[in-house]
Amino acid sequence: MTDRAPRARATRSELRAWAWVAGGLALVAPWAAIAASPTSTGDGERPTVVVRRVTRRVIVTHPTQPAGVRSVAVGGGSSSPPAAPAPATTTGGS
Repeated sequence: MTDRAPRARATRSELRAWAWVAGGLALVAPWAAIAASPTSTGDGERPTVVVRRVTRRVIVTHPTQPAGVRSVAVGGGSSSPPAAPAPATTTGGS
């Protein structure tokens, strides 16, 4: 086998330096990817697409029919005799 000594552990300052390098690369990588993307091969101007959506909503309402309700005016202090009481209802059972 080999008689090599194990490598020494990195110092704290070396680790911090590598962390700064990795952070800088992570920050620059997206812009590098965007810059490396291919550009359009045409005249440089993209065609304009205009989308027009016209929504027409028609709501048909029929004129309301008057309900079959009659309104009766009742006098407040007339001297006429009181009206007869309402007839009693039966259940028709036992």
